[in-house]
Amino acid sequence: MNVIRQTLVLVILGLCQGVITGQSTSVMFTSELNIKFDALEIKKLERAAKLINDSEILLQQANNQFTALSELEKKERFSQAYQIALKKLYESSKTTKEAYQLAISVFQLKNAAFWQKMSRNNHRASGMEKARYYEGTATRSHNRSIIRRQQVLESDRYEYSLEIMEDALEFEKLAVRDQGRALQICMDYPVEYNYGWDDDKSLEEIVKIMKDPIVHEPPKDIFATLDETAEIDSALLKEVIFKVQIAAHTMPLSQEYLNMFYKGSLPIDLIFEENWYKYSIGIYNTFEDADATRREINIKKAFVVSYCEGKKITTQEAIDLIERKKMSGKL
Repeated sequence: MNVIRQTLVLVILGLCQGVITGQSTSVMFTSELNIKFDALEIKKLERAAKLINDSEILLQQANNQFTALSELEKKERFSQAYQIALKKLYESSKTTKEAYQLAISVFQLKNAAFWQKMSRNNHRASGMEKARYYEGTATRSHNRSIIRRQQVLESDRYEYSLEIMEDALEFEKLAVRDQGRALQICMDYPVEYNYGWDDDKSLEEIVKIMKDPIVHEPPKDIFATLDETAEIDSALLKEVIFKVQIAAHTMPLSQEYLNMFYKGSLPIDLIFEENWYKYSIGIYNTFEDADATRREINIKKAFVVSYCEGKKITTQEAIDLIERKKMSGKL
């Protein structure tokens, strides 16, 4: 986990280089763009850059606090010092989330103004498939980052939260990049350029994706029809169990889509919670066994979930329940 912490710190330090060296902080989000921003937009981007710098300071403080803990404190996770470290980590995550939301909103508002102008002029802005494509990928990445940031706050395991933060940061960087690319294309309309961006897709590739999304994107028929009469696996109603959640959506997903990223042999269970269809694999008696499966399947967004008598609880609550039962001789 030390490698993960060091990696995340280096990533954020790299993002904050403009702040540290005194360069224009708005360049942090606009380095590959050639767009004129007004004073208010630049102010917002600079505010976002400052928030990222603040989040890095909070992260350093959290890591210093965590490093100073004894091995027993790290294992038990109940000491005041551990809770202070975790609180600092939460604050860092929330600050980073706020920063990227602010930066993305600047691009989104500018994009929206372009499309509104096209609409007022009764202009369909033909040939803008690439801009629409990048807007779509930005939205998906941003939504994924929001989910990961929420998972940080729901976890009380410091190193696990840190790992999720790294995922969220990568999604946020992609969201800003792609929203910015969409904006650049809109601002250049009706002229088309070959921007030479890393991982850029040609118009031909994008048209192919739109015609056949399964090539690079989830297929249109990713949603499934549920069998409302299907019985619930009784194993899911055991007293305390751990599972590995691999996907979630507000609509049920098809088996074909799930098989695109999960190649394992374990059956996929569906659990409907809080208006979300959640897909998970495995039934484990310990967090360690479930986490081993999570690492083995190598699905970046997968994480361990816990249930007690069929009801969702935090992994820490599940671990504590098991420990108490062991101590009382009931397990």
